[in-house]
Amino acid sequence: MTAGSVAVLAQEAQPKEPQTPPSEVQAPPSSDYQSQDQDKGQAIATSELPANIQASLQGADYSGWTVANAFKKEKEGKATYMVELTKGSEKKTINFDADGNVVKDEEKPKN
Repeated sequence: MTAGSVAVLAQEAQPKEPQTPPSEVQAPPSSDYQSQDQDKGQAIATSELPANIQASLQGADYSGWTVANAFKKEKEGKATYMVELTKGSEKKTINFDADGNVVKDEEKPKN
């Protein structure tokens, strides 16, 4: 009985790792996205995207697509946003400027 108590106490004494909120978790690099610089930026929650980008994603152009990942990148004082979308087995990456204009739209081949 004493051994069981010691095991329970030892288990409780172990420090728990702090939980990181999902909005602060860096998404693992996606092996199917290839860019010149390979740095997607900081992973952000969809709710952190500017309102004009969120509105674009709700529009007819992206109907049926789901946001898989969103990233924010600052370069030369300007923010850009990369949004990875999925629809079934299809994948699409859209790059927006801070004003919500599409800079680059690329569709991934089906796997």
